[in-house]
Amino acid sequence: MHQGRLKTLTSAADELEESYINVGPIERWLSVAGAAALLAIGARRKNAPLLIGGGVLLFRGVIGFCPVYEALKSRRSELEIEKTISVFRPVNEVYAVWRNLENLPRFMSHLESVTAIDDKRSHWVARLPSPLRLEWDAAITEEHENESLSWASLPDSDVAHAGSVYFRSVPGRNATEVRVTLSYRPPAGAAGAAVGRFLSTITEDQIREDLRCFKAIVEAGERPTTAGQPTGVTLH
Repeated sequence: MHQGRLKTLTSAADELEESYINVGPIERWLSVAGAAALLAIGARRKNAPLLIGGGVLLFRGVIGFCPVYEALKSRRSELEIEKTISVFRPVNEVYAVWRNLENLPRFMSHLESVTAIDDKRSHWVARLPSPLRLEWDAAITEEHENESLSWASLPDSDVAHAGSVYFRSVPGRNATEVRVTLSYRPPAGAAGAAVGRFLSTITEDQIREDLRCFKAIVEAGERPTTAGQPTGVTLH
């Protein structure tokens, strides 16, 4: 009985410890190595900032916890957005533009590139300032031509992403209703700076603007622009 309780308590403690680890093994090793260097230099020069910095790095490497990563994770640990827009083109044309996933960065402002690997898999790169870098591979999980398309990031990706887009023909208006659902979340216990910064750039207003760009591309063949137009004028 006592052994069973001890095992349960030990397991709970291990789970609690793992829940606080948000720094990967390689980054922890680098943190410890950097801490050793800073502490050695700081001790030799009697430099307090270097000693403090070394202590922070040592804590991060040994414990495996970064307060900055945790703050980013708490602020924006996951994201789910659903938006709908009407595009005044036949459903087959609208579907064809989205089905070519390499078109997504043309109107999705948070994406730098999407490169097709084969008919189902693709490589995605987020739009982030250097030196931050976030990439993942995704695969189409369900497809019904001219009706719906769903995709998701592959297991062990740096960010868990899933998306679906649904197309409904409106024949009387020669239009297509497009409904998009997107979700992004960091993998459990691994909310790095790149993931946090990436999620902070995606808002409902931004996705709404992105879909307006998609509408313009499908209807007119190009992104909307205000170049050459006078400012402060409302068109009716």
